[in-house]
Amino acid sequence: MTKTLLVDGNNLLKIGFHGVKDFYNNGEHIGGTWHFLNTIRKFLEETNFNKVMVFWDSDTNSSQRKLIYPKYKMNRKSSPNDEEKTDSFNKQKTRVKQYLEEMFIRQSEVENSEADDLIAHYCKVSPDEEKTIFSSDGDLTQLVSETTQIYNPSHGKIYKQNDTIVYDHEEILIENVKLVKMMCGDSSDNIAGIRGMGVKRFLSLFPELRTEQISIEQVKDKCNVLFEQDKTNRLVTNLLTGVTKHGVFGDEFFDVNSRIVSLDDPFLTDEAKQNIDSLINENLDPDGRSYKNTMKMMMEDGLFKYLPKDDEAWVNFLTPFTKLIRKEKRNTNKN
Repeated sequence: MTKTLLVDGNNLLKIGFHGVKDFYNNGEHIGGTWHFLNTIRKFLEETNFNKVMVFWDSDTNSSQRKLIYPKYKMNRKSSPNDEEKTDSFNKQKTRVKQYLEEMFIRQSEVENSEADDLIAHYCKVSPDEEKTIFSSDGDLTQLVSETTQIYNPSHGKIYKQNDTIVYDHEEILIENVKLVKMMCGDSSDNIAGIRGMGVKRFLSLFPELRTEQISIEQVKDKCNVLFEQDKTNRLVTNLLTGVTKHGVFGDEFFDVNSRIVSLDDPFLTDEAKQNIDSLINENLDPDGRSYKNTMKMMMEDGLFKYLPKDDEAWVNFLTPFTKLIRKEKRNTNKN
């Protein structure tokens, strides 16, 4: 079975961009670029993959969900320094894409789409591949299946089916992360949950979230029983009537939150889906791609000064990528 690495591009680049603050070349920040390439290199060195895919958020990635939930990500306000940071981030993103092209790493970015949706569709249409998702984004945990696992770089762990994961300081079954986010909301995405329903309080009502997969229907059924036992329980009443800080929404709450959180039906056009479908068996054209181009770019960007001080440092750095290139070239020759 083909082993495929699926990378959440923006997520990984942001980790390096904000975390590696002191890497510069000629006055320009290169921490995001260095961290992205070095992280992928290490992961390829430690794990054997036949194919690597990087999925990127587009500049208009939130547009489809905002049609359903206008408040989606509206809490992300700009500051006076944001324009300069955004320019630097976008410049490093463009440069990373150029490196990946030379290294035979496949990429996809679709207008008006989030990387989450692209990854979700890829997982759906590639049942014959053994996939590892590389991301610290909790939303992607819902894609874990018999053929898909997720590596969270923030935790330094691989998660599989029926594993327990720490979410908002609480341990829950990984299959329940989607449900918890739907019910409790997500401040980072500006998604409102049930009023008064934090993760700890949700777990107090449903301790089984730690050990077995729970559905919305099961949540409603149990809350109906709890309501009959105590009609003054405001938390249960809020849940049954879809009360958030923005008002009373009834079943609309469940419909909207399910749609914007769930990746079961990705927000993608048919054209976008066809674009991803083609990436599964696409042959990468070797013409024009070369490790020499990669070395030239590394010299231009000042990356060599961050390698270990020995004669084989650049060879060791590029070796995991050259192994991947050989695999991709063999696939091309077979077809």
